[in-house]
Amino acid sequence: MEQTSKLQTVALNLISKYFGQSTAEVYGQFFSGEPDDVITNSLSEIMVDYVGEEKAKAEISKIMKNLAV
Repeated sequence: MEQTSKLQTVALNLISKYFGQSTAEVYGQFFSGEPDDVITNSLSEIMVDYVGEEKAKAEISKIMKNLAV
């Protein structure tokens, strides 16, 4: 069983918040085994497309700050 990174967990929570649990599950499979930079880039792309660049940056910045703590 693969271990889920903290980044993957918070990214999936954010995706679930905006796109629903079903979409988060699809991304969970996609993110499985991917490095953090792939997860971050994918999250950024989907969020920018949905909420715009400014809001996406703010949301991603919040989760990154929480990871640093």
